[in-house]
Amino acid sequence: MLSQMWGKVGKLLGGLSLVGGGTVSVGILLGIAIAQPSGILLTVLLTLLVFFGLAPAAIGALLLYSGFKAEHYAIRDRFFQILRLSQGRLTVLDFAAAARLEPMLARRHLDSWAKEFDANFDVSDEGDVYYVFPAQLVALPESRFQVVGQALRDVLRSL
Repeated sequence: MLSQMWGKVGKLLGGLSLVGGGTVSVGILLGIAIAQPSGILLTVLLTLLVFFGLAPAAIGALLLYSGFKAEHYAIRDRFFQILRLSQGRLTVLDFAAAARLEPMLARRHLDSWAKEFDANFDVSDEGDVYYVFPAQLVALPESRFQVVGQALRDVLRSL
């Protein structure tokens, strides 16, 4: 949940910083091109370009990237949770509802993981398609936050 929230916040802040920094950069570069300043004024404008244009744009790009990665890991963590609960057998609609995703996006994720983990497919009498993942996969990775939390608990116990 925390990872999914960071994904949304990171994408929002990253997008704003990227657009803001890019706009300032373009404005300063246009000002330099039109006015053709020299000496101290050029130095000041280039300093402004770096600190108020390029740096925020770079930070925005980094935040945007980390937001997308955090959201991806949140969906993947949710997939493994759902996989454990469903004992390795789930439908697109089950995953979409549990992960709060659009069905088409849920299908893309499941198709990708089906290839990655060599899942099989099963069709029910009602026509529902089930993704059937290998039994050993159900016990696979804990979320990164669970691992970090366990490491912190171990450190605190040793003190």
